[in-house]
Amino acid sequence: MRLLNPGIRILRSRDKDALSKADILFDVGRVFDRNTCRFDHHQLEYSEARENGIPYSSFGLVWREIGDHLCDSASAANRVDVGLVQGVDAVDCGVTLSKEVVPVKLMSISAVLGSFNQGWQDLSTPESSNHAFEQAVNVAMSILQNAIREANGHEKAREVVGRGELIENGRVMLLEHGVPWKETVLDNPKYEQLLYVLYPDAQHKWHISCVPDKTGSFNNRKSLPQAWAGLDGEELDRVTGLKGCVFCHRARFVGGHETRDGVIAMARLAVNA
Repeated sequence: MRLLNPGIRILRSRDKDALSKADILFDVGRVFDRNTCRFDHHQLEYSEARENGIPYSSFGLVWREIGDHLCDSASAANRVDVGLVQGVDAVDCGVTLSKEVVPVKLMSISAVLGSFNQGWQDLSTPESSNHAFEQAVNVAMSILQNAIREANGHEKAREVVGRGELIENGRVMLLEHGVPWKETVLDNPKYEQLLYVLYPDAQHKWHISCVPDKTGSFNNRKSLPQAWAGLDGEELDRVTGLKGCVFCHRARFVGGHETRDGVIAMARLAVNA
């Protein structure tokens, strides 16, 4: 809410008189009513949940109301919900999202923010408690702002991918910028023959990246040639017969060249390998 109104005054209280005078109640009050801006989820009769079964905690309820206003599009707001808000809501509502495979505890965003709470060993005062709360709020705002920026960028990246130039009978794509492309490519049957995506980096060198066989997979539709694995510079030049090669990752999912024409030549060699 501070992202919408930086001057908003936050009162942390359970005093019923104070709560009744508030314009917005969040995570307290045992009432959910979007019309009166009451966003609690602790009441027994509460049943708000997404289609996938993840309940809305107070964070999710507020995000559902204002997410579209903070993002460039409804799609971006939904991306933030899926990537950030639902995980926080699940923890807040006691929903287990994953099972422990090895005895390593992952620190969630909820745990990071919770770590600002003062412990039993701390000398706690109302002032120190409010200071810790404000620290947590500032961190939470940064996390949310980053998630919004990333989500907006992903949506805009779809346009860049749509303008990509297909060569080699649709097996190679040239992008004008390095953008998140995998989701767009894997979701669109137009790109079902695509093997490699080429794009420039911030140092004006060019990358060749393999298209994975599915979302989240480390397997590629076609990896770069085995003979290139782990080579760079002149060694890679000798193997490819090209000048200006930068590298090929030993796992063969990405490589690089100094020039646009050079990376296209690498892609053609890889397609025909």
